[in-house]
Formats: sequence, structure tokens, C-alpha cells
Amino acid sequence: MTRGTEPAAGSGRAGSRIASTALGALLALAWLVTGVATQAPVADARTPAFAVSLYERGDFVPQARGDWCVPAAIQTMANVIAPGRAHNAAVPSQRQLDRLSRSLSSDRLVGPGSEPEGWAGTLNELGLGPYVVVSVRSRGEAIATAARAMALTRRPVGLLMWRGAHAWVMSGFEATANPATADRYAVTSIRVVDPWYPRTSSIWGAGQRPDTVIPVAKLAADFLPWRRPAVRYLEKDGQYVLVLPVAAKSALPPLRPLRGPFLAGR
Repeated sequence: MTRGTEPAAGSGRAGSRIASTALGALLALAWLVTGVATQAPVADARTPAFAVSLYERGDFVPQARGDWCVPAAIQTMANVIAPGRAHNAAVPSQRQLDRLSRSLSSDRLVGPGSEPEGWAGTLNELGLGPYVVVSVRSRGEAIATAARAMALTRRPVGLLMWRGAHAWVMSGFEATANPATADRYAVTSIRVVDPWYPRTSSIWGAGQRPDTVIPVAKLAADFLPWRRPAVRYLEKDGQYVLVLPVAAKSALPPLRPLRGPFLAGR
């Protein structure tokens, strides 16, 4: 499957590209930017299954250090969004991306790593956005929100895992209908890229292999409400946090040099 969208296998229909109306895109943009999420849509058994798969072999970049999940996620997202960037530009290293994402985080940041705002801000500075940070009340609504954003923008979504301690990249999903155009749909599974792979956490277990398919019902083990032990975040605590693409396509010019594909350990 090439990057993009098509009805899932077994639907009995040929592949098709996403076709969202201008009104739908504007409404979705307003909805996503404000972070207002409605109840997860209900499945409609009459509509064919729909799938998005943005990942290609070689997009994955593992984190070079235990606290560099965000820089590795940014490099992976850059490979997904912008393959074949100009080869005469410098490649931001994970160390450089960590410094940038930390500088774009708030003064509430405690310890190593960075905040979701630093993750989104770095993607925007690199010309891969626009991205915004959204907090959603339920897991189902968060996944429905992520799927709709991906269907509208064809860009990956950042997921804050392990109560905000880790970053995953959502690279695809399967749903009962196209979230960009359907009023009723349910997301049944998502595809994820985990920078922690091939490491194993003593608390959370082994990292997920690149482009692993996870049924939504099994996300409860890792996709948990935000709760940081040392700091209170009133706008995030108890909610599911996303680094969400908005608008029809990338609209911000790159402010820093970018080149892909990125390599492990850089």
C-alpha cells in the first residue's frame, strides 16, 4: 500500500483518495484547534471499512537515549511527511531536536524530555505543521479525533503514552467509514510507531515494532490519562493528550534546515 488512504481489504471496493469538502475541512480545523471533541461516533454497519496507512519501510527512527522519545518521534514523523527533502540541508540530530523541543516547552517542565507543546512547536518550526496540542476527555474520543485529523491532513498524529511519559506516532488506522466525510464512524484499530523499540521497559514492557496494528480495545494498557508525578497540568490532567495535525496540508515554511530520511542515533 502506498502512502495515503483506501478502503480496507475485504470491503469490495477499489482504492480511493480522501476527498474532503472545503466546508468539512474548515469545520474540522475549527474543531481540532479549539480542542473540542464530541462523543466518539457510532459505527454504521452499512458503510465499508476504510483504512489509512502512512508508514513506509525506513521511516522508523529509534530513540538514541532513554529520554529522547520526542526527538525520535519528530524524525520519524519527518520521514513520513516529507520523504526526499532537499539533500543539501543539514539533518537535525536528536540532541538538537531535544534542545529545541525543550526550549519550546513551558517553564513547568521538570526533568529531562519535553512537553507536548515543545513537540508540536518543533514540528511547526521545521515546516511539518501546523500541529497543535489537544486534550480529550475519553480514550475513544481521542482516537476518533486523531483519525479524523489524519484523514483530513494525511499526516501522522503524536500520542502521549504512559500518562504523558512517552511518545508514540500514530501512522494509520482502520475505521468503519472515512472520518473526513462520514458523520458516523468507529475506529477499530490504529497503526503505531514506537521510538522505544527495540528496548524493554521494566514498567511498560517491550516497545512496539514499527507500524504495529493495535485494536483500539487494547490501547488501555499504554494510552492512559495524562498525569505527571511532579507537576500539575490543569489543562491536561486526567485527559488523553494528542499532538494533532490541522489544516488541509503543511502550511508553515521551514525555519530550520531539514533533510530526510533520518538515521538511527543522529
